[in-house]
Amino acid sequence: MANKILVNSGIYSILNLLQKGINFLLVPILTSYLTTYDYGVVAVVTAVSAFLNVFYLLSLNGCLNRFYYEYKDDVEKVKKLFGTIVTFVFLFSFLLTIVLFLGHKYLIDPFLDNVSFFPFMLIGMISILFNPVYTIFQNTLQARQEGKRFGKNNLMFFTTNLCFLLISVTLLNLGAKGVLGSLALTNIIFFIYTISRFGKDITIGIDISILRESIKYSLPLVPHSLSGVVTTIIDRLFINNMLSTSLTGIYHLGNTFGGVVFLLASGVNQAFVPWFNEQAKLQKYNGIPRIAKVLVFLYCIIALGLSFFGKNIIFIITPEVYHQGWKVIPYISFAFVFHSVYYFFSTPLFYNIEKKGSRVLPFFTIFSAIVNIILNYFLIKEYGFLGAAIATLITKFVLVTSLSRVYKKFVKIDYSSIIMLLVPWLYFIISLIVFYDFETSEIMVKILIYSLVLIVTFFYLKKDILNLLKKDLV
Repeated sequence: MANKILVNSGIYSILNLLQKGINFLLVPILTSYLTTYDYGVVAVVTAVSAFLNVFYLLSLNGCLNRFYYEYKDDVEKVKKLFGTIVTFVFLFSFLLTIVLFLGHKYLIDPFLDNVSFFPFMLIGMISILFNPVYTIFQNTLQARQEGKRFGKNNLMFFTTNLCFLLISVTLLNLGAKGVLGSLALTNIIFFIYTISRFGKDITIGIDISILRESIKYSLPLVPHSLSGVVTTIIDRLFINNMLSTSLTGIYHLGNTFGGVVFLLASGVNQAFVPWFNEQAKLQKYNGIPRIAKVLVFLYCIIALGLSFFGKNIIFIITPEVYHQGWKVIPYISFAFVFHSVYYFFSTPLFYNIEKKGSRVLPFFTIFSAIVNIILNYFLIKEYGFLGAAIATLITKFVLVTSLSRVYKKFVKIDYSSIIMLLVPWLYFIISLIVFYDFETSEIMVKILIYSLVLIVTFFYLKKDILNLLKKDLV
């Protein structure tokens, strides 16, 4: 089992980095061909799209991991589960798109500020319409722990999107329209691909009893999903409204670098959740905290590396107008370290249906979203776009601290509070060295400090890493 989670985590993380991190991988090209305004437009449309996507999916993709293990011994019922969710989501997405298009002046435009609905948000809505079915298809592969098949699909998605993006941005010089249009066209193609490949695994149609049970589980998660998305995107909307679209683009660049931790952590979580569900059903809990310990340290090391060297990379690969974006990297990268801790604390609540953990979680995420909105407003007024990064870090810590007090009530797991809550702060404090002016010796000092931290961390985790490799975790 330890081997399976390692293999699947590697596949999900790499492919997550490719598919969702394409803008990070193409930073040198995008910052050369896109103005800061164009980059800001992409950031705003992406943020609003992420918010709307919650309403399209209604968190029904989340119930696949949970109910698959309840139905896995009944092949026909599994097909009905997959088919019911796919059919319902497609029909609902189509109707919702019509409503949003007709009422965009009142429902969407207020969030765009000086970014026009036509053509930018309209292109974004095309992506939102066709993406949910493909997302559900991929979620079914995760539930069945078919990491290689999942990875193959995402690799094709990434390659297709990359080709369209390079053509539209570099050859056709379409700017923001090229970035958004490339993703929309890719989503259309993979919607067709999903329909052609998914047929044998599903029973088309809606089984009312399965839909009722799925919605009963997923609907309480919608406020949770919304608050999670709000916490992630509200910073860009505030900066766009209170400062400018160009500054939103500069902030988005730094956020993209720090977001590497999120991409890796979410990739690992895609493998962790089905593995956790399987272990929890068998009541094998011993290995879970030990895996979490190793992963938290790993995320801290990655976040520290991004904080130390992100500035140098940005200065080398981007035009000077983008250079100030490096300042947010330490705050954003460690905010996502705490987000990875959130994954470990929240999974027990998703698993335990009897105690209604999925209905408890939204109280915490909604509270953190409110905190985030308040902090963004006041800190951006005081510190500019750096205030948004500080607000994100504080909010993520507030969320995991509150969850650390309740997760044990749902599944008998004992994570170390020191490792989950205090260790990331230790590494974050070290990362602040990057703000000190070392003049000509800066890069060498950072390399020495980072190497020392890496060595100390390795020797501290040596026993845990060896146990993990020997598959002694479960």
